[in-house]
Amino acid sequence: MTTATATLTEALEANLSRLSLSASSSPSTRPHLPQWQAPPPTQHEVEWADILTVDLSLYETDKPKLIETVQTALQRDGFFYVVGHGIDVEELKRQFAIGEVAFDQVSREEKEAHRAQIKEKGSFMGYKLQNYWEIKDGVRDRIEHYNFYNNSIDPVTRHPTALRPFVPEVKDFLHTMRHTVLHKVLNLIDGVLGLDEGYLWDLHQNAQGEMGDDLFRYMIYDPLTGEESKKTNGVMLNGHTDFNSISTLISQPITALQVLMPDDVWRYVKHKDGAFVINIGDQLSFMSGGVLKGTMHRVVSPPEDQRTLRRLGVFHFAHFRNHIPLDLLPSKKVHDEGHIVFEGEVPTTNEWEEMRVKSYGTSEFIKGKEYDIEVIAGLQVRHYH
Repeated sequence: MTTATATLTEALEANLSRLSLSASSSPSTRPHLPQWQAPPPTQHEVEWADILTVDLSLYETDKPKLIETVQTALQRDGFFYVVGHGIDVEELKRQFAIGEVAFDQVSREEKEAHRAQIKEKGSFMGYKLQNYWEIKDGVRDRIEHYNFYNNSIDPVTRHPTALRPFVPEVKDFLHTMRHTVLHKVLNLIDGVLGLDEGYLWDLHQNAQGEMGDDLFRYMIYDPLTGEESKKTNGVMLNGHTDFNSISTLISQPITALQVLMPDDVWRYVKHKDGAFVINIGDQLSFMSGGVLKGTMHRVVSPPEDQRTLRRLGVFHFAHFRNHIPLDLLPSKKVHDEGHIVFEGEVPTTNEWEEMRVKSYGTSEFIKGKEYDIEVIAGLQVRHYH
């Protein structure tokens, strides 16, 4: 496919995605929901991470500059913001409102009926309820999430009753995220690695329509008690790398996400209205031979003026197509500057995902002062306190 044809195809996909989202989300056709009320940003001074910003409104006019920014971000700290993506901020707020339905309008009994088969199948589909993971010294997590998988969203009857009216919106929003944000970001990373434009997208969705089983998540943190916070040093979710290829978070005002920066200091990710926060996961990092950095990040108790608030998040975890070995990409940069990650048998994309989902927060770790270690497929995986 020529660059001109690829660019036209992307533009058409993005426009169709926006039209689809607009049609499905028309106020006259979608169920009524109270508008999500964003909490106020913290007024406390904290140490912010220096995270670069990629403005996708410049995608057609200054792509080389965007590729340069992405390269710096992913080789330095593994995170960047995306703005200029074309998704209306009201649609982003609508997703937070739907997330509130998942947690506040579904009974405990129904949540149990939709409990994810995490340990059994290595799948997050459905609810991950509180107290499943250990944070530290017997303190259990206060995190709940509800998860959709891209290839298994339908039928709507597989979801809790209160969420069913909103499933078509979720499906359309995920489609829009894939085609207006993920596709462009992957093309920029192709440029970083010297791959033909569209190579990484094809690993996520090929010409035959085979797609990665992306995970779309609503996630809520309840505050730790004072005693729990003392035991965990304020950590609510241990430092980890993501399991997938590319992760996208809708920026929200609760100051709790921290990134382990190159100088080994944990710094907060600052909220930007209407922006996405993007990082790469294990699988893309592995396939780049470590050239692209899968960065440690964690969630801690917010500053004092936000400490009693619940933290609601909306996430898109993009996945490669199933059954792709996590070998090095056919990139000169990767082979010159990277390294072979797996010395023995190379796991596939879905095998790595399933292994990490099954073991996260529940396996026997080699305990350490700063972090614990577990061994997966011959690799030492760190979990920071």
